[in-house]
Amino acid sequence: MSGTRPSQHQRFRDRRRNRRRGVSPIIATILLVAITVVLAAVLYVLISGISHGVGSAPIGTAFEVGSPVQGTCWAAGVTNHVCGTSGNRIFNLSIQESTVTLGDVLLEVRTASGLVFHNTVAAGFAIMPATGVVPVAYYSFAAGTGLAMKSTFTIGAGYSTSTKITSTMFIVIGTGTPTGSWFPGQGNYVVAVGTDHYSGVTSGVVLP
Repeated sequence: MSGTRPSQHQRFRDRRRNRRRGVSPIIATILLVAITVVLAAVLYVLISGISHGVGSAPIGTAFEVGSPVQGTCWAAGVTNHVCGTSGNRIFNLSIQESTVTLGDVLLEVRTASGLVFHNTVAAGFAIMPATGVVPVAYYSFAAGTGLAMKSTFTIGAGYSTSTKITSTMFIVIGTGTPTGSWFPGQGNYVVAVGTDHYSGVTSGVVLP
């Protein structure tokens, strides 16, 4: 009969069917939110890799120099770039390990307190080939400017910023005119600062 009330069993089945119909949109919404979150996370990782990939490798894992050796400027080649005059003092550093290029490294001389060492005469840094007196690359400082590179090296003929720095090369640091047995810069530290593909600073190597 049309006026007959549904049985208890029928009412129970109707409630279950209605619950199922109500749950389906909730599940769909949850799945949609989850998919959106996953896609956003993937997009973030991709964008982060593009924007932060350069400069993310620590320079200390890719570049290491040996103990400096005192020397004297000679009257040719590198003298024009790291020494004020012939007879000024320099420090020569071997390159122990390197996977970097000329465009990846900035050199600095710092005091024990971390300040930049200030030269009193013309000075500079040079990357030298194993033989010869013409630098692969160099960076010159005017008197009193402080031995901290503000930009990448000036590159020598036949080389580029993508030229690899290798263990067949060595670093020359010109620091100034000696006073008796004292070398300018003596007791301070040379560090390499990462740029371009690298970041951070290497451990300081003391100038003897």
